[in-house]
Amino acid sequence: MKRLGLKISLAAISLLAALVAPGQEKSVPVIAGPYRVLFQPVKSGDAINDHAVFQDAQGNWRLVGIVSRGDSLLDTLYTPGFAHAVGPSLNQEMKELPVIFKDDPDQKPKWAPHVIKDNGVYHLYAGPDKIRHYTSPDGINWTFQAYVIDRPFSNLRDTMVIKIADQKWLMYAVDSQNTVSVFESSDFNHWTWKGTAFKAIKPAPVYPKWINISACESPFVIYFNGYYYLSVCLTASTQPSTYSNTVIIRSKNPYDFGIYAGGGIGAETGVSAAQGQTAEYVTTLSAHAAEYIQDQDGNWYITSCGWRGWKTPIGAKPGSLSIAPIKWVKQ
Repeated sequence: MKRLGLKISLAAISLLAALVAPGQEKSVPVIAGPYRVLFQPVKSGDAINDHAVFQDAQGNWRLVGIVSRGDSLLDTLYTPGFAHAVGPSLNQEMKELPVIFKDDPDQKPKWAPHVIKDNGVYHLYAGPDKIRHYTSPDGINWTFQAYVIDRPFSNLRDTMVIKIADQKWLMYAVDSQNTVSVFESSDFNHWTWKGTAFKAIKPAPVYPKWINISACESPFVIYFNGYYYLSVCLTASTQPSTYSNTVIIRSKNPYDFGIYAGGGIGAETGVSAAQGQTAEYVTTLSAHAAEYIQDQDGNWYITSCGWRGWKTPIGAKPGSLSIAPIKWVKQ
């Protein structure tokens, strides 16, 4: 029996070492300066939510994002057009432009745009429900192409696209039941569902099963130092304190970031594999609907936004799109 106990103890030590060791070599994104306003809507609304920030063909930086006016549920959810702004640098506040896509191709709510450039063409995707696809030769003038994904879940939303190989792109989208789905394409036009890339479970802040929506908002994936890093704003409206709760997970496999139960394996939170967590937790950042931007000089930035009256990061102005520098720190 003593030998068996020794074997079990050694196995437990080996398992703990395997779980903790990867964390010793993590590259961790850290907010490295104060938030400042990048854009504050005035004419188009009074609050910015999920958005895309990108550089156009002329070298200017542009914002396209959800804009709303007022604080009622109808005001914040019914948003048929996107705010639009431009500026020469990420170091100064952007100039507001007229709302775009308000009637193109429909007057339904438009949420969470994402922009990716490939081979001289800009592609913009936006939900919810049917995912719309627009293209542009310069990032300024857009043409609607098609509804590229039509899922049964009416709130499929918050798309983000990353290139993982030649002629292979992955799209991440918030799906039902506290999950993020992943789709694959070889041409930007046809997307195939490949499975659930990420799922959150209690004690993480999630919605109960009878509420068929996801607390995993605004997914964003970065490839850095051999790993794919998934950023998710993990927030349930029943828990307002989680509104700026952006969780970072990493994986070698961009199709599978595992199950997250509220913390890091072996971390100070005490969440363990025994509670169902398989995701490799990296860190938590104070941001809502974060985008990650790397400029032409290699500098990294994080953005944060959101409805007025909800928790915002320290230094971020409610209703605005705020930006802060980030650094990658080895741990």
